[in-house]
Amino acid sequence: MEIFLSIIGGFVLGYFTSYANEKGKNKAVIEDTQQITEEREKVTSKYNLDSTKRKIQYETKSNSYMKYFNLLDELSQNGNLEAHKEFLPILAKFNSDYIPNAENVEKASKAAADFSNSMQKIMFKSQDKYLKFKNETNALKLIAGEDVLKLMNEIDEISQLSFNVSSQMMKDLAESIIEKNLSKLDLQKNTLENLATKTIVLREELTKEIRKELSEI
Repeated sequence: MEIFLSIIGGFVLGYFTSYANEKGKNKAVIEDTQQITEEREKVTSKYNLDSTKRKIQYETKSNSYMKYFNLLDELSQNGNLEAHKEFLPILAKFNSDYIPNAENVEKASKAAADFSNSMQKIMFKSQDKYLKFKNETNALKLIAGEDVLKLMNEIDEISQLSFNVSSQMMKDLAESIIEKNLSKLDLQKNTLENLATKTIVLREELTKEIRKELSEI
């Protein structure tokens, strides 16, 4: 009987020991599974978060760069067309006021003064547009990459220089016409054309750098 109880006891002890071991193993498996699941969820969450961040960053930058080019076009092409439309009537009025009265110092001086004042108004409008361009693109420079930022600053410098040359050209125009000496105007015109060419080259380089920057997001 004692042997039987010993066998039974051993069997029970072995069973519970085995049960405890299996339970421990199952618990460990469950814990490992939970840990793996948690890690997977963390990785998935991080990936989704990173993917969302990249998407937002891409859309923000691409929209901002598109706005930059639109503003640049507005500043150059549309601004030049508007200034040209305003300039022609002013020039026509100056010719009609000055040419018939070239020998009359008082009338000729008034025609030149009126012309100068009208040109200043055009330049003030151009200056306002340029300042608007600068202000609206300053925020973009905070998120631009180093290479893109460098090209944008170079374009800004050329734009400012072009504006300065244009302003001086407008100031010298009446005097050049009165003195019948257009050499200074020709020099200024050539300078503006060279600056325009440089701007086109820089825009092409900027476009390439923007594409590169966006592809790396």
